[in-house]
Amino acid sequence: MSSIEAIVQKQLDSYNARDLQSYLDCFADAVQVFSFPSGEMTYAGKAKLREMYADIFAASPNLHCELLNRIVFDNKVIDHEKVTGRKGVEVTEIVAIYEIQNGLIAKAHFMRRG
Repeated sequence: MSSIEAIVQKQLDSYNARDLQSYLDCFADAVQVFSFPSGEMTYAGKAKLREMYADIFAASPNLHCELLNRIVFDNKVIDHEKVTGRKGVEVTEIVAIYEIQNGLIAKAHFMRRG
């Protein structure tokens, strides 16, 4: 497993464990998150990421993300995921494009269905 793939896998494992600090450790301080394909920025910064995922993890005790497919290309990891157990959403299918810089996730683009 490449180091690029390893950091994305670590964030997935941390997400499934609802381990906030381990999850945050995978992201750059100035992380940017976008909706795909609009390109609209959803939020930026690790402080906002902490705020959002602290709430998600606390409210979703059965949260689980299943990796359906993964492509590693250059400094990007593209995951096809199925998320279940998130409060307020029964099942969500996601394509996530993670851009890695200096060993951390610097940008993430999410396309959702469901």
